[in-house]
Order: sequence, then structure tokens, then C-alpha cells
Amino acid sequence: MDQLVASLAAANSGLFVAAIIAAGIGLAFLVSDWATPSSRWMASALMAAGGSIALNAHLIVLPVDALPWWARLAGFVEALAFICGVEWGIRVSRTASERSEVVPPRLGPSRYAELAIGLYGLLAAVFPARRIQHLLGAFEGEWLLSPWFWLFATLPTTAVALIIWASLQMLRQRPDKAEAGRVISLLIVLPLLGLAYVVPLDWAPVVVALAEVVFLFGALRYFMVQGARNQFMSRFMAPQVAELVRTRGLRQAMRRHRVRVSVVCVDIRGFTAYAHGVPPETVLRLLRDFYAAVGMASARHGGTIKDLAGDGALIVLGAPVAMEDHASRALQLARRLQTHTRPVVKRYHNRLGLGVGVATGEVAVGIVGHRARFEYVAVGPAVNLAARLCDRARDGEIRVDADTLQLAGETPRSKPLRRYVKGLSDPVPTYVLSPGDGRRER
Repeated sequence: MDQLVASLAAANSGLFVAAIIAAGIGLAFLVSDWATPSSRWMASALMAAGGSIALNAHLIVLPVDALPWWARLAGFVEALAFICGVEWGIRVSRTASERSEVVPPRLGPSRYAELAIGLYGLLAAVFPARRIQHLLGAFEGEWLLSPWFWLFATLPTTAVALIIWASLQMLRQRPDKAEAGRVISLLIVLPLLGLAYVVPLDWAPVVVALAEVVFLFGALRYFMVQGARNQFMSRFMAPQVAELVRTRGLRQAMRRHRVRVSVVCVDIRGFTAYAHGVPPETVLRLLRDFYAAVGMASARHGGTIKDLAGDGALIVLGAPVAMEDHASRALQLARRLQTHTRPVVKRYHNRLGLGVGVATGEVAVGIVGHRARFEYVAVGPAVNLAARLCDRARDGEIRVDADTLQLAGETPRSKPLRRYVKGLSDPVPTYVLSPGDGRRER
């Protein structure tokens, strides 16, 4: 009896420490990655797990016949932690879908697991004393002789088996790389948590702590991948891409596909002559200010900068974040470039100027590259046309194709110019706009 009391006291202290660690990891997820839905569910699962461990640690040292009223909540909190973990897995599984609109089935392994653990929580609320006896029976190695152990163990064991099976299936579908690390760590953690119920009582906190360390490795890998990913995307992606990546994963956000977009090409007029007559440091300052102004204008209208090369830039609207009003946004962006970015260039020399070309059409978009170097590309006639129109645009002009104006719902004030464009056999009807033409910027 004295040995059992000593074991209970040691387990109580160790489990409280494990509870604090679990809740702390969950809080760290919540604070550092609040914007990601999957991380919010994972944080909720970890904090609920910490609460469950703390409640169980307190209850196992109390007499079974003198449990407080809130003992009925302990099993519920334990079930809540599991359900939050399942919801996290469901969000991760959506990053593995081949089509972004695919939603996991309502009655799949994950939902059956939630049902099983929900029944466990209900049993724990109705029979709190029996649940504590089941815990102690397991810790003392008497589980084979306790029918209550089997009653309480069957439901969570079934739920864990379903989750392991669903996780293995998910990994076969190649989920988001950052989330895959957490899924793999979870597959190791679940058996360890099960082992914590059958090892000697004074070893249970050690096993739980080991499970937390394993999951922490998965968490660290998650943040390493996310950090590298954010650094990569910040070079050329619009802010709206971040939300798409958080909900669907990088692979789904960046997968190669055909999409109708609008393309804006902007170029500095008179740059070559200017660059030959001034020090290189001055040219670098000009380009730095030009790129900064282009970046701010692009972000304002949801554009994705595909290229910053030399004295020009190419911006895509409608990919990778789909938008119905991409043509209208493209015209707004073109006007903003002339009204806000052109003066930045003019500050360096009055002979410098800005030409802008806009075109709309279907392109193939996606990431290309190998290992450490990747680039987001858009390939199609619309990209080439926007570049050619930009080449023909004079300082202060915006040259637009007819498809962009029609899709944006704007009526041109001038007649179309039919010009042959390099790479196209037929003349292309285009319109010349000034920054004040058409709709005013919103």
C-alpha cells in the first residue's frame, strides 16, 4: 500500500509537468501560427490534452468513493482533445486532395473515430469512478482482470486505430510537406500514449514526456518548412496567396493548371540611355525605388509578380489566387502604375518614363525548378501579348487588348489600333488608355 501511495505521488507530480508541457506547446502553436486553421485545431488539441492530463493526475490520488463533481468532466476533456486532433487531421487531408473543392467524406474513418471517442466521453461522465479504477487497474498491471478496463479501453483503442489508418492513407496521398511532418510524429505519439496506460505507474510520466518530445520534433520541422516557404513566397507572391497556402497547402496552391488571367507588363522608358550616363549606384537606387513602388501597387490590387527583370516587371492577376474581377483589377493596377510609380521614376530624370501593357487570356501556371531553386511561371499568349503591348506603349500610355476591356466592362474612348505583334500572325486590336480613362481607381 505504501508503495502504491508513493507511486501515485510520483506519477501525480510527473503528470502535472507533462500537462504543462503539452499546454505550453499548444499555446506556442496558437500564438505563432494563429492564421492557419490546422494549427488552431492542433493547438486546441494540445491544450485540451494538457488539461486532461492535469485532471487525471489530480484524480488518481483521490479516493474513488470521494471523487468531486467535476470528475465527470475529466473524460469529456480527454475526448475533446482527441476530437480536436481529428479535426486537425481533416484540415490536413484537404491539402492532399487533387482538387481543391474536394471535402473529406462526412462518414469516413475520422468521423467514426470521433463517434467512438464521443461515446467514451459519455461513459466517463456517467461512470467517473469506474474510469479512474480502469486507469489505476491499467497502471498496476491488473487490466486483464477488469471488465471496466476493456469497456473503457475498447472505444479509444478503436478510435486510435481508425486515426492511424486514416493518417497512413493520407500520407500516401502526399499532403502538404509542412503538415506531413506533424502527421508522422503523431503516428509515433499515439502508440506511446497507449503505452503510458500499461507501464508501471511511476513510468507513465516518462512515456508521456517522450511522446511530447517526439511531437515537438514534428512541430519544429513544420515551422522550419513554413519559414523557408514564407521566405520563398515573399519574393514574388501576393499577400492573398498566404491564406490559400494556409488552408490548402503549398502544393495545392501552386499546382500546375490552366487558368484565365490578366497580365500587366510595365517597363521604364529611356532607361538604357540614362544608365549609361550616371554612376551604377544611382541606377541601383532607381531600380530599388521602382521595384518597391511596383510591389506596393501589385499588392494593393492582388497581383502576383512573376518577373522583376532589368527595368521592367510582369504581374499576373487571377493566379495562383483566383479572382473573377482580374481584368478590372489589372486596369486599376495599370493606372496606379502610371499615377504613382511613374512619378517615382521621374524623380531621377525627366526623360525617364513608364509604359504599360495589359492583356487577358488563358495561361498555364505553376512552379518549375529543381531542389533549392524554384520559380513561379505563367506561360501563354496573354503573357507574350502584354509584353509586346508594353514595348509599344509610350511614356504615360497604357496599351490594352480588347478582351481585357470587354471583361472589365469598360467602354474605350478611342478607336482600336490594329497592329501586328511579334509571334502572332493576325493583327491584334488594341486600345491606348491614359491613366484618367475609364473607371476611377477604387
